[in-house]
Amino acid sequence: MKKVFAFALVIVMALAGSSFAADWPTGTVNVVLPYGAGGDTDTYCRQLFQRVSKITGQTFVVINQQGGSGIVAAMDVMNKKNDGYTLLFNHTGAALVQEATGMVDFSYTKDFENCCTVAIDETYSLVAISPEGEYKSYSKGWKTLADMIAYAKENPGKVRYSTVFGSTTEYVGTMLERQAGVEFDNINVGTSGGERMAAMLGGQVDILAANYMQVKDYIEKGDLVCLAVMSKQRVPGIDYPTFAELGYDKVVTAKKYEVKFPKGTDKAIVDKLAGICKDIVLNDTSYADVLKVYYAQPLYRDAEQMNREDPEEVKELEAGLAVDD
Repeated sequence: MKKVFAFALVIVMALAGSSFAADWPTGTVNVVLPYGAGGDTDTYCRQLFQRVSKITGQTFVVINQQGGSGIVAAMDVMNKKNDGYTLLFNHTGAALVQEATGMVDFSYTKDFENCCTVAIDETYSLVAISPEGEYKSYSKGWKTLADMIAYAKENPGKVRYSTVFGSTTEYVGTMLERQAGVEFDNINVGTSGGERMAAMLGGQVDILAANYMQVKDYIEKGDLVCLAVMSKQRVPGIDYPTFAELGYDKVVTAKKYEVKFPKGTDKAIVDKLAGICKDIVLNDTSYADVLKVYYAQPLYRDAEQMNREDPEEVKELEAGLAVDD
């Protein structure tokens, strides 16, 4: 009789859990974002969850929680209740590099419940101060990547590179140093796009890697020059050479924007949000149009793909960083 009762109790609890997941969300959901307002991650996150809110009829509040290149926000979400009312929106550019370098004592790929991937940005670009723009007094006179590399070879450790340690910038900077046979002076002038751009325009650094959307206006105005783009092939609308075209095939990166829940969150809740996001990513043309403005593209991956592909990317990053050419 006790076994029958216990079995019945398990069934009742399972049914109750399924009902809870079916009703989710019944209140406000907090979306923790590791970066400041106005950047690429913030833009894509807000655009996505405005649509999720409309579909669910509930409020999804985006909370900008900066610090430690995303680590502070990630740890905060890890420690939250896994009731479906807190989630993390981040990108692989920082997270997987941090995991590959051992910068964090947790795993982005194992210590969260992956939900889905909703966008990809392959527009990371290396820029320098233009010798003809408003800030030309800080320019080294470079107009091409070849100009900068030649200077770097003649002046080891003199090219000041804006680095956010434990992020995409550190990884691609290291790859360029190795492939080009140069050495930069890696300087951390801040983690936000605004801080890094202010340092660039103030003459504190010579080169900066950032999403094209963050530097586009300065390039078009003539204050910055785009030396190359870190994509495997040309990005539509960005008429500048890629590093691969110029012979630096390892200087390639892509930022995939992901949604994650605290570990142990009900799979039915995770799947429900994933289904909503999938419909937005694959069928909402207005969402695709927003991404297009920023030269990004919709990309949907489910939890199974993320669980398989992200650890593989971590291994690739580890292998790349371990190579000492």
